[in-house]
Amino acid sequence: MLTLCGRSEILVAALATLLIAGCSREPQVYPVSGSVSLDGQPVADGDIMFVSLDGVRGPDPGKIKDGNYALKTTEGKKRVEISASKIRPGGARGGGGEPVPEEYIPTRYNMESKLSADVQPSNKNRFDFSLEGK
Repeated sequence: MLTLCGRSEILVAALATLLIAGCSREPQVYPVSGSVSLDGQPVADGDIMFVSLDGVRGPDPGKIKDGNYALKTTEGKKRVEISASKIRPGGARGGGGEPVPEEYIPTRYNMESKLSADVQPSNKNRFDFSLEGK
């Protein structure tokens, strides 16, 4: 025979199990692709991140190769950050004299980015970014 206390323990255990099961589901992700150019030229090699504005999920990164990228991210509005670096002749040197890659995408497209994308389940989710260096 279950007492009132025993029933409460069973109820709490059942609710906890449901909450844990509900929280462990992975969110639905959707393919996103597009192109990235700087001053009319494809970005040869770089990185792109789709950052959720809700703050619940971390950024979804992708690689830019020959001006194109593809990644998967969740639905909703995202802030987009784009970065790329290269070694410049006569550029910065590390402590051992080795050349150090320098970011050549302006900060207004990465750390201070105002670029955005709205990822939707029913869209093709293609976002092209034409950046200007100056």
